[in-house]
Amino acid sequence: MEEQVSGEAEQYIVIAGVVARCRSRIFGGQKFYVQYPYDGSVRAVNRESGGTADVESYVFSSKEAAQQAVLGQTLNPSALTWQAFGLPAIYLAGFHVFRPDAVEEGRRMRESCRKYGFEGLFPLDKENYDNLGRRDTAAMIFYANDGLIREAELVMANLNPFRGAEPDSGTVFECGLGYALGKKLYGYIEDGRSMSERLGASIDPVTGLYSDGMHVENFDLPLNLMLAVPMDIVIGGLEECLIKAQKDYYGAV
Repeated sequence: MEEQVSGEAEQYIVIAGVVARCRSRIFGGQKFYVQYPYDGSVRAVNRESGGTADVESYVFSSKEAAQQAVLGQTLNPSALTWQAFGLPAIYLAGFHVFRPDAVEEGRRMRESCRKYGFEGLFPLDKENYDNLGRRDTAAMIFYANDGLIREAELVMANLNPFRGAEPDSGTVFECGLGYALGKKLYGYIEDGRSMSERLGASIDPVTGLYSDGMHVENFDLPLNLMLAVPMDIVIGGLEECLIKAQKDYYGAV
């Protein structure tokens, strides 16, 4: 298909929950908005219809204007998506985003995903929010992560304990969102013992209560049933979880 480069300046599009740089391109006489820099593989489309009729209403001349449209809730920040990833996409949920080397860790995780035939979506803010306050920055990051989860076919979560005996609360929310959206859910943990076994040292042998005075559920599951029942839980790390997902998605390999 013949491509013509539009003379328009760089613009900003609200897509998949983020504000991204874009430019317009003409393909076969039709105008599309593409990522900038353009890699030749994707264009912006409506998530529901797959068409481009209303895409232009999500395009702005400045990053600030696009951000204010999101923060002011004048549009749905996840209405558009890029078409399309070449591989099935996995949203990589977990507390790895808090690591000092989170960017490098994200690169390693994405490389592991490609090794097993997936595209890894790493929930680490790539957009510069220096012009926003902390709460507005938090809101933009929320919409960005929401958009990535909607973009993915699978959610793969690090459910190891974080700052206590339970998984990271943000990761748990993302798993719930993935379930509500009908995504295939995977979780990985290093300790496969049941919750009652894992927390046994802090359970009173007389009352059966945990150190906080509450009962510990005992269903022979390694996590709270609201995670362990709907998710495929793999004992191990990301690599073992990717092997399981690869077998499920592609069959015997």
